[in-house]
Amino acid sequence: MSRAATPHSSTPRPPSWREIVLLALPVVISKLSFTAMGLVDTAMVGRLGAVSQGAVGLAHTWIFTLGVLGLGMLTVINTLVAQHHGAGQPQECGRVLGQGIRLAVLVGGATMALLFLSIPILGWMGLGAGVADLGGIYTACRLLGFPAVFGYWVYNSYLEGLGRTRTPMVIAILANGVNIALDWLLIFGPGPFPELGVAGAGLATAASNMFMLACFVWVVHRPGSDYSARFGARLVHEPLDLQRAREMIRVGLPMGLQFFLEVGAFMLFAVMIGWIGAAALAANQVAMRLISVSFMTTWGLGVAATTLVGRYLGAGLPVLAIQAGRRTMALGLGVTGLAAVIYTVLATPLSAIFTTDAEVLHLAAMLLPVAAIFQVFDGVCMITNGALRGAGDTRFPMWAVGFMSWAVGTPLVWLLSQPMGLGVHGAWLGMTVMMVGMAALLWGRFHRSAWSRRSLVAPAG
Repeated sequence: MSRAATPHSSTPRPPSWREIVLLALPVVISKLSFTAMGLVDTAMVGRLGAVSQGAVGLAHTWIFTLGVLGLGMLTVINTLVAQHHGAGQPQECGRVLGQGIRLAVLVGGATMALLFLSIPILGWMGLGAGVADLGGIYTACRLLGFPAVFGYWVYNSYLEGLGRTRTPMVIAILANGVNIALDWLLIFGPGPFPELGVAGAGLATAASNMFMLACFVWVVHRPGSDYSARFGARLVHEPLDLQRAREMIRVGLPMGLQFFLEVGAFMLFAVMIGWIGAAALAANQVAMRLISVSFMTTWGLGVAATTLVGRYLGAGLPVLAIQAGRRTMALGLGVTGLAAVIYTVLATPLSAIFTTDAEVLHLAAMLLPVAAIFQVFDGVCMITNGALRGAGDTRFPMWAVGFMSWAVGTPLVWLLSQPMGLGVHGAWLGMTVMMVGMAALLWGRFHRSAWSRRSLVAPAG
């Protein structure tokens, strides 16, 4: 590990560009793999017909929307582990993991119950009995592996907090291979395997989630593991520490609420674009798929910012924490700036990769220059959010994102796309204005650097 990554060295310095990239890149691949599970399910059941494909896509979105609150809250483990690591308190990293696992059991159980009880809501969306019924079946099968989702998310956050991002990447890639194989076996039933259709897709993903958790448990807790020896990761810990759990909820709950508010707003934006027409909705999906590449990149850089800022603050080095955040931001602006040029110059050929419909292609090519601007400011939000999260500053981002998404973005998207008649182009203009405002608020918070004067843990002596 480089000296920049070890704040206790005699001459600590900010992280190098290479270190940031090596920390962020595996996160990007991991998150892409996480998203790919739902996409593979949707793609494979497409061979069963449009109703099955629509049902799986709807259910996957619904599961993610309700689950993101709890998963976002557990992201606090990254912050706490990074700060304890920077403070030279490796055994405390293990205690955070142990308490995080116990908290995940409670949060995951509550989320699982909520999802099960919410299955009838799929039938109230007016999408047809077939879509609702199959969506309910897929959701019920996915829930069998849902406790494992919260479990592996805890381990993933623990390893990210330590800066060990390659291991989650490898596990995510392996789990996607398992998911693809089980999808084929359980959806279509070759040879001795049962042909389960939509239910098979749900069971395959649930099994893949369990596989991921098993891999994390083995890597972290196997005999002779570096994590057990150096960072206190043990399967048997002290009972639930209510004081520590309250602290984790205090810092983590705003993260979960922020994720929930943001995802909910974007779901509503998609619904409003759907009111415009099928071609507008399809063009919106093309634009979203294209900018998802830069989105995942800045997500990875945001995780890197969380880890680095938390580590330096834990070590009592606030100046280096600020420099780490700024350097990560500069790298993110370089990535999104380059992407903006590519999206603008190659708008038509890039859109043609996803559609051959002339109307959809025309609309998507018109949207991409706006989406290019959008993703630059979205990247600013992702990385500044990550840096503030590393300091445990989570309430202001929650209020900023909630206000801009619901008090500004939602009415503006509706106003421009509907009464003003600008259609899908107006909707994206509204979303871009919202993102510019959100980026300004979050960057202002980061730039004032008040967050750098406090830490969640006692600094190294």
